[in-house]
Amino acid sequence: MDCFIHALPKCEHHVHLEGTLSPAHRLLCAQRNNIALPNNISSLSVLEKELYPADYDYEEGQDGSDYLREFLANYYGAMEVLITPEDFRGMAAEYIERARKMNVRYAEVFFDPQAHTSRGVPLETVMQGLLQAREDEKKLHEGKPDYVRIEYILCFLRDMSADSAIETWKAAVNGGYLKDIIGVGLDSDEDGHPPQKFDEVFEAARKAGLKITAHCDVDQPGCHANIAYVATKLGGPRNHDGPTELFLTPKYDAGADRIDHGLNCADNPELLELIKKSNLGLTLCPMGYSKHLGPESVFRKLELIKQTGIPFCLNSDDPAYMCRYKEKVVIDVQGKTGWTMEEIAACEINAIHMSWTKDLEFKKDFVAEVERVLKEFSK
Repeated sequence: MDCFIHALPKCEHHVHLEGTLSPAHRLLCAQRNNIALPNNISSLSVLEKELYPADYDYEEGQDGSDYLREFLANYYGAMEVLITPEDFRGMAAEYIERARKMNVRYAEVFFDPQAHTSRGVPLETVMQGLLQAREDEKKLHEGKPDYVRIEYILCFLRDMSADSAIETWKAAVNGGYLKDIIGVGLDSDEDGHPPQKFDEVFEAARKAGLKITAHCDVDQPGCHANIAYVATKLGGPRNHDGPTELFLTPKYDAGADRIDHGLNCADNPELLELIKKSNLGLTLCPMGYSKHLGPESVFRKLELIKQTGIPFCLNSDDPAYMCRYKEKVVIDVQGKTGWTMEEIAACEINAIHMSWTKDLEFKKDFVAEVERVLKEFSK
């Protein structure tokens, strides 16, 4: 099964680029930017031991009540070392190289501009680095079997103001960066920050022709209402024109083009039915949820979503901190669920249908490759 999962072409649609900041790259950036790490750490082994988890599994009796805020404090704290275009280029390049080794062929990757501009790092600096990493990948591997296609999703931080999101949007427009991103998203602490707080910026993004998505994080206050809003209203009226072959076509006249997380739709039949009828895909990260909610609850809900027929894909979220990149996530989910090769392959078929690339030939080739690998390993 592990060999099959490795050979399977894969997509990833829920990974935060800043959540891939490895200890090694963090130390490198700190040293060349003359930034002291917490407790004046200067050793890679000490950095790994003190600021990165050695594992990320559920522990019986643990208290996960403040999990999200503890994680976000570590997540944002690590970013202080990212100052120059080379810092951002190196972080993105490191993720792309990992993706290649896992046979990830396509990824739509989140990044958080406000986490950097709020520290005085211009959006231009961030974009220079990210775009250079993508261009390097094209020059080195485009046309080869292991080429990793990368698209970027600009995320707004929901625990910052709506005005800050608008300022970030305007900076992206004025900088000419809309052509360099495929969509916009919404992440960070959901408590007290519902998606409708950001209606204006999402409506602007939709009018500009970008795809939109939003986090509906797990077991957060108001999560059920947030899921319903994202599915049916976020972004305002949509244009239903466009290709349908190998694409998920949303059915409601308004709402996001995808939902990030959204596991809590499994909590009540009405919400499950609403998401099913919406024809939206969910970008799920089951191994991350399992850490703080426990596997019994998480995989029961995952199975219910699967049985309802809601399309979803499996993702790593913040793998530098959650100890699992895409391939390991799929392996561990399969170990917990006992899913067959056909069921695992279906997740990657879902993923390519959920993807926002307009390259239909690439989608067809991806599906054909999934089918070829499945046939080979099913003999």
